[in-house]
Amino acid sequence: MRGRRVAVLGGGVSGLTAAMELAERGFEVTVVEAGALGGKARSMPVPGTGRDGRRDLPGEHGFRFFPGFYRNLPVTMSRIPFPGNPDGVGVAGNLVETSEVLHARGDGRDGLVLDVSGDGREPDLEETLRSLGAFLSQARGLSAAESEYFANRLLVYATSGDERRAGQWEHTSWWEFSGARGASEEYYRLCVIGPSRSLVAAKAEVASAESIARTQTEFWYGLLGRKRYAAADRVLNAPTNEAWIDPWVRHLKGLGVRFALGRRAVKLELTRGEVSAVLLGRADGTTDRWEADWFVCAVPAERAVKLLDAEVLARDPALGGAARLETDWMTGLQFYLRHRTPIAHGHVIYLDSPWALTSVSQAQFWAGVDFAATYGDGEVQDCLSVDISAWDVPGPLFGKAAWDCTRKEVAAEVWHQMCQALNREGETVLSEKLLHSWFLDPAVTGLDGPGRARNSEPLLISTAGSAQHRPRAATALPNLFLAGDWVHSDLNLATMEAADQTGKAAANALLTAAAVRDAVPCEILTMQHPPELAELHRIDARLYAAGLPNMFDRPAPWATGSGQPAGNASPAG
Repeated sequence: MRGRRVAVLGGGVSGLTAAMELAERGFEVTVVEAGALGGKARSMPVPGTGRDGRRDLPGEHGFRFFPGFYRNLPVTMSRIPFPGNPDGVGVAGNLVETSEVLHARGDGRDGLVLDVSGDGREPDLEETLRSLGAFLSQARGLSAAESEYFANRLLVYATSGDERRAGQWEHTSWWEFSGARGASEEYYRLCVIGPSRSLVAAKAEVASAESIARTQTEFWYGLLGRKRYAAADRVLNAPTNEAWIDPWVRHLKGLGVRFALGRRAVKLELTRGEVSAVLLGRADGTTDRWEADWFVCAVPAERAVKLLDAEVLARDPALGGAARLETDWMTGLQFYLRHRTPIAHGHVIYLDSPWALTSVSQAQFWAGVDFAATYGDGEVQDCLSVDISAWDVPGPLFGKAAWDCTRKEVAAEVWHQMCQALNREGETVLSEKLLHSWFLDPAVTGLDGPGRARNSEPLLISTAGSAQHRPRAATALPNLFLAGDWVHSDLNLATMEAADQTGKAAANALLTAAAVRDAVPCEILTMQHPPELAELHRIDARLYAAGLPNMFDRPAPWATGSGQPAGNASPAG
């Protein structure tokens, strides 16, 4: 019989989730992490910025976003104790609802405001589509035909059965599905780029229609009050580590979890077809050999493919597909402001920014925190946290792509693009006097030379057809399991929700392999189709099996050529 020693390789959300689930079920868990615990979700202090007993200014890889269709992660968070929050609420009690999303425009145009506060109703699909149309009608330059067609795209996806979603939309790009070719610039920015590159750093030309359309429909279901959803948009009420990661680590230590920090998994040793040990590298070049009975590989995809070497692939060739998964850059930049500047009570999408910017003004959500008294030198009152999603596009200020700029040029270009979107004649939202300082994610290096810029924490992109390359949590090696947002999950999109799901899936697969008596498996909540669409899904399954398009599918009114709907309706793809 195997023992109960588990080595979890990677201390991001998926690794910490697997560690908690297994420790609660009596396993002796050690989490191995080369960097900081929390992975991309963590916040970090900006070194040397605290004065007179204040903490350093809070920085982060990128701002946190907890949409209503996150169902598993909030459950995990509710089980992490937090002082002052009731049992069963835990750090999930630190989630704060936003009330709006501002789609900011350039060239002096008014932005589009989407109310995400909700009213507790549970509307039907028709009302959902009407609400979407009402939002799109705010956009000057977007025709009624274009608004109608985008609503039609979500209707087509919502009424598509699982067979068509996996067989057709997974292999269709968002660009093709959304009818981008030949569309107006307004439609392109609001309906094509907004849902793809601005939100998940995915180029519309290569992103899977399945991943983008699903995210959009789930967001709109949550926005309009479906009972199984939480608030459409939530953020934390303090820096991520203070509100979530640090309490989580304390809880794990209380469960007996140990942490081996400053060590990177570099090779899996195999004996008689299973993993016997892992070699751990240190920054000084030395290595340790760590033995365990069970191994959970929870490192990001770009690091996992190095561990899944030829010896491992010989035992499980299907794992080779991980090397075909793609990543891109989506990286955070924080601006520290001398005055509170709540641009919107929620997130801002800069639709016309070449670098696909999004932001959130954080101090307004950190209730009970006196920012100036707590962080920095006493002058900073707010943190405007920005995500940069298009690093390969030239900016208007310097004419260079983000990864070709210096760090100072990146900050200046981002500030310039936001000013173009927010400042109006007679109304200055952002000014140089307001700006105290800034902090760019240290995962991006080399911007000041020599050589090319590098990003040690890129974001996984769900390209068309990539779902087939995502491995399952269980492998052909009897004591090796996989977790991370690159592993197959109900939500095949690089999110904290997918990381949580796969951490639980890895724990369940390990419990099955260990044949633990009376072990209660981790509950994994999946997204459910609205019940009123069940008959339409059955009809669509028959249509798809016959090689016919979805009953609502039609080409874009501006499309030229064959006049066929998007994608290939054949089950053969």
